[in-house]
Formats: sequence, structure tokens, C-alpha cells
Amino acid sequence: MTDRERTGAGRKYDLVVIGGGMGGLATAGLAERLGLRTALLEAHTKLGGCAGHFGRGPFHFDAGATALMGLRPGEPVGDLLDVLGVAFSAEPTPAYRVHLPDRQIDIVADSDRFVDAAIATFPASEGGSPGAIRRFWRIQEAVGRALFRAAGSVPRLPARSIADLIHDLRILGVGGLLAASTSVVTVRDVLRLLGLDRNRAFRSMVAMLLQDTAQAGPEVVPFANASACLQAYRAGMSRPRGGMRAMVEGIGERFAAMGGDLRTATIADRVEPDPAGGFVVVTRRRDRLRTREVALNLPIDLAARLIARPITGKLDRAERKSRPAWSAVTAYLAIDRAALSDDGPLFHQVLRSYDAPMHDGNNVLVSLSPVADAGYGPSDVRVATLSTHTRPADWEGLDNPAHRARKAEFEARMLGALERAIPGASSALLHAEYATPRSFRRYTRRTAGAVGGAPVSRINSNFLAIGPDVFGPGLWVVGDSVFPGQGTMATVLSAIRVVERIAGLGWDSVRNHAGPRDERRPLLLAASADLDS
Repeated sequence: MTDRERTGAGRKYDLVVIGGGMGGLATAGLAERLGLRTALLEAHTKLGGCAGHFGRGPFHFDAGATALMGLRPGEPVGDLLDVLGVAFSAEPTPAYRVHLPDRQIDIVADSDRFVDAAIATFPASEGGSPGAIRRFWRIQEAVGRALFRAAGSVPRLPARSIADLIHDLRILGVGGLLAASTSVVTVRDVLRLLGLDRNRAFRSMVAMLLQDTAQAGPEVVPFANASACLQAYRAGMSRPRGGMRAMVEGIGERFAAMGGDLRTATIADRVEPDPAGGFVVVTRRRDRLRTREVALNLPIDLAARLIARPITGKLDRAERKSRPAWSAVTAYLAIDRAALSDDGPLFHQVLRSYDAPMHDGNNVLVSLSPVADAGYGPSDVRVATLSTHTRPADWEGLDNPAHRARKAEFEARMLGALERAIPGASSALLHAEYATPRSFRRYTRRTAGAVGGAPVSRINSNFLAIGPDVFGPGLWVVGDSVFPGQGTMATVLSAIRVVERIAGLGWDSVRNHAGPRDERRPLLLAASADLDS
């Protein structure tokens, strides 16, 4: 690439994507696959953002406690990888094991087996009846399945036109509309109706799962959204083979191979209006990239700073609705494989006490690498990533000794959770290190180290969610700040929706006309323009 091309002189892009997290990678990859001249700028040397990775000697870790969903044909992540031609595989867990203070239960894909186990685990003497438990999970499954099916066709929320509404009605169908109507009630409302709110153990299990997927508890999360979240556990979670590195680098390599301009270690300083139309993205190296449109894989507050947009009025309200409430403390462990069962679950979620909040080391997710996966380390080692929610404000202003002391408290709690899930594992550690909100602030550049999307509630989800066009024409937001929120599948959906609107194509058209991978440029012309946006 010549200096003239690198600075963008003489060339105008159709799209410049700022931020190489999953939302940015998916946006750039799809845009380039459609024949749009695309550049992707990532500030770090590695791609992935909050879904990134790092190495320590012979061990390799995912930045977060990764649990993947939506990988099957007809589901968003699986279809994205297929359209881009990215070879990727994941290891499904035989069960998702939930450890409560006085009992445990395996969430498995066999619906009858799981419901029977739930009835046995939460006896009627503790509140609620076997029939109530069965009804809760049957209703949840019906709602969750309907919404998962609709997700594969990419809902257009919040709707911006009559065409969007027609599309959403079509993909939902009658069953989906009934499922979506449950968004007017919270999970707690349903638990009360069924008499299950009195069952502390049952209520706690639901709460700990929602804290990890919806960033909030049963008293806040709409039942429709909660059902989709809980269905992810029941359908089966997977751990990426080769780690998230395999996915994010695979998309990045495919993007570059298709002709995309991939620039890592490149900080975007500002986005300016171009007098000739469109925008100019100015980098720290003073490169100037002229582009028709810009996609920002950033939280709204950081995106506003980049485009010099004051956060006032309507934008202020949108930023507040999209603002994450949580950060994380994360443990990165390498464990002697002999201390673990090769046939055990890849995921354990541990609640240490019924009487403590669902954060700060009381509710801990343990995510294990697949057996003998060289992408994580030597064959005689399993790596584990542990994560717990914490409030960013609780870490702000701590001096170094206070920070070290608080970090040590969390380390002890998280190792206690690991020992509860897998007895003997904490005595077989070969490597251990920990990240706090201070770490996430440094590496993600997010305000106060806040990560994940906003807590899901009735006022910021579904038809009231924040759309990707919050900054107006030509400036798009992708990632966990906009509908549908946090998680790999959700950020991929946000990317698909933005590319739909930029290209004027529906997702079905893109999937149906993808064709051979070397037929990149004709794809935009081959697909029928079926989207009015």
C-alpha cells in the first residue's frame, strides 16, 4: 500500500468502521463482502475489543468469560461466518451447571429432562408447586424459542418506517407477537402470578442467570427479553475452539483478503464533515480517510466525543439509556488438566450466598477451555476465565494500596467459587492473574471501565431501544450500546442491521445471494433491493 493510498488521498471509502470489536468486525466484513469500499480502524494491536484475547507464555486467554450462542445455520453468528466464509468451530457444553449455596442443577438441551430436574431441585415445600415450575419453564421456552427464531431474520427495532413494521410482523408471526407481548410484564410479575416468588432458591437461580445475560434482575427485566436470555442457556452454550482469537482474527483476515483496508494500532482522533460530502476520519498519525459513511463501534459517550457532538437533549437521554451499569473483575487461570474432568461442563455458574447481592464475587461465571485445545495452551492444561459483576464507582478514586486490597478480596471470593464448582481446582493452578475495572478502562478505553450493555428494562429495550442512527444520517453506532444490547450474537445483529440500512438490502437477500466467496463485488448488484430505509 502506497503512502497516498494509506492516507486516503485520491480514494473515498463507502464506509469507515472505527473499533474492531465484534460489532465493528461484523459491520466491516459484511460491508466489504457486499462490495462497499471499507476501512476498519482498531486502536489496539489485536482485534476483538471486549471479545478480545491475550497470551501469557504458553497460555492464551479470552478477555471475557466467553459463552457463545447463535452459531447454528439460520442464527445470526452462524450465518455471518457462513456469508463471510470464515472457518470456525465451537465446542458445545454437555450442560450448563448452576451451583446454588445448598444445591446444584444442570441446564441441558433436553427440555423434559431439564424441567423434571428443576421440579426435583426446587421442592414445593419451599414455595410454589411442581405445576407452577413446569408452567414457568414451558411459557419461557415458548416465548424464548419464538424470539430466537425471529432473531435469525434480524428484527428492525426500533422501527423507523412502515416497511420495518411489516418486516417485524412477518418474522414474528402470530406466535411471535404473543411472545413479544410479554415484554409488558417483568419476570418478577410472572413469578408472583405462579406463586414462585416465595421460592428463594428458584428465584435466585433465575436472578443469577439474568444478571449475566440481561445485566439486571427479575424485578426489572421484561419477561420477553428474559425468556430469550434463558433460552440461550437451554439451547446450549459453546466455547470457541481456538478461543475468541480464532473468530475475531478469522473475520479480520477474511475482511483483508476481500480487499478491506484493515488498520490495527490506529487511533481515530476525530470525525469531521467533508465539504465535498460525507466525512473525514482523522487518525492519530494524521491520516485522513474520506468516506461516505462512518460506523462507530463505541459507547455513545465516546462516539459523541469523536464526532464533537455535545451530549444534550435527546442525545443525552439516549446515552443515559444505553449506559452500562457494570464493570467486571475477571480471573485468568491455567489449571492442571488432571484436576478436572474431561467430560464435565464447560460452564459453571456459582452463587455463594442467598443473602448477598448478585455481584462482587457472590455470583461468578466459570468458563473452561475445551479439552486439549491448542488454541488455549498445552494439552495437559485447561484455561479458565472467571467473571463477576462489580460497580465501576466502587473502584473509582482508590489509591494503589486500597485497590490492591479490594482486588485481593475479589481474588479470594472467585477462587472460593472455583473450588465450589470444581473441588481441587484451586490447588492445581499453574498461572493466575486478575483484571479489575481499572484494567478494563485501560484496555477498552471505556468510561470507568464499564463493560457490557445497559441493564435491560422496559424503558430501554425492544420498541424503546436505542437505534444505530442516534447521531443522524451517515453516522452509525454498532455494538452493545444499541439494540439488541450486549453479547456476541447481539452485537452481530446490530452490525447486520446497520449494513442492511447502508446497502439497502435485507438480510435474507444477503444470505441467499452470497454465492462463491470470490464473487465479492457482484453481490450488491445480485441481491434484490427489498429494504426501504
